[in-house]
Amino acid sequence: MSSVIALPAMIVLAIIFCLPILVGVYVYRDAVRRNMSAGLWALAAALVPAFIGLIVYLLVRSEYADLRCPRCAAPVAADFSVCPKCGAKLRACCPHCKTPVEPDWKVCPRCAEELPADQSDVLPPVRAGGSMDWKMLVVVVGVPVLLILLLVFGMKRSFSEGAASYQELSFDEYDRQMQSMALEETAQKVHQWLDEAALKPDRAHALRYDYDNGGGMEHYYLVYVPGGGNSPHTGFGQSSSVFGTTLTLDLVWTGNAGTLFNLVSSSESAPGLKIVLSGEKLDCDVETVDYNPTVYYIVPRYDELEPGAGDIPMPERISVVRIEGNSNTGVAEVSDQDVAFDILAGIDSAPYLELEHPIYGRPDGTGGYDFTDGFEIIIEYRVNEGMLLHPDMLTCLVFEQNESYYLIDDRPDNGRTFRQTDQSFYDMLAALFA
Repeated sequence: MSSVIALPAMIVLAIIFCLPILVGVYVYRDAVRRNMSAGLWALAAALVPAFIGLIVYLLVRSEYADLRCPRCAAPVAADFSVCPKCGAKLRACCPHCKTPVEPDWKVCPRCAEELPADQSDVLPPVRAGGSMDWKMLVVVVGVPVLLILLLVFGMKRSFSEGAASYQELSFDEYDRQMQSMALEETAQKVHQWLDEAALKPDRAHALRYDYDNGGGMEHYYLVYVPGGGNSPHTGFGQSSSVFGTTLTLDLVWTGNAGTLFNLVSSSESAPGLKIVLSGEKLDCDVETVDYNPTVYYIVPRYDELEPGAGDIPMPERISVVRIEGNSNTGVAEVSDQDVAFDILAGIDSAPYLELEHPIYGRPDGTGGYDFTDGFEIIIEYRVNEGMLLHPDMLTCLVFEQNESYYLIDDRPDNGRTFRQTDQSFYDMLAALFA
């Protein structure tokens, strides 16, 4: 199965895999220095979730000081006056009764003997590996913060991964559509793939074509699912997370092996395919090709292209209909290629309005639109240099309402159909009838 894993997802997986190992190593080494049960504590800290094992260890280890003699590095306790291994003087003591005293005391609190002012022969114990504590604190605090940031980043990506749609066609319907668009050669390649490729009955198979439209990527999939044709219940959707984008096709086993699923996605990166048949996930072999195997049209973002470029696929015809009082009062055929390009670029540059905008209407019946006067733009595409374009008409409605200008596009984006245009675009259409 082909899938693209985003960089944040790889970082999360690396952290999740490596962090318990790092925690276990740290606890083991620290416990050895403190003469604790190193193996047991290392396993507890590494395996108990949510850092509970580590937190318990950090609380318990305070009873086991990791002090060392500064002369011979032998383990010593906080109340040792001398090192039992080399005899180094670790604490100041009363010369009379040998009671441990503090360096700034003048008199022994036990025997009242006057203490010597010079205690330069004292070598206080040192803590082994103390510098590791702050590093572990950074890990304990920093890693959850990093995971939260990556999760938030992934959630933000999920709202900007574009739209997706699908269409199921029988082999005959697929051939007829390809023939109507003079793409018999593409249909032959697909049938050759179905006949000669090592297609297995227990897995799905797909062809993928990636197209850069100048303003982003589009991904076209032709999917063959043995036994999943004409499913009475079909689920389709696109989802995104830190692990990337996924197209899911959920079918019911019917035994029909004579259909093809045409999928298209406008996600930033090529999504992975998840094929589910009667509740069981199927592995999917994906082959990348250099042609569009689907019946979907490919239309560039004209506002991202340079006007006058010779390789721009233009529609066969653009017609603009003037509408007054809900009646057609004239039709203008756009023959000038520069004007045609300006119209197409004007449509693509108009931003979509979110579904919360009042132009869509509100549940209480307010808002909405009233189209009685304006223009209808009819765009008819053709097949251009082997690139599949829409054989039928695309239509847009342009109108003015409450001193604002709107465009209704019949190619919805995540349910949005209204775009915000401006008076200059409206006046350009009106000038066609001057």
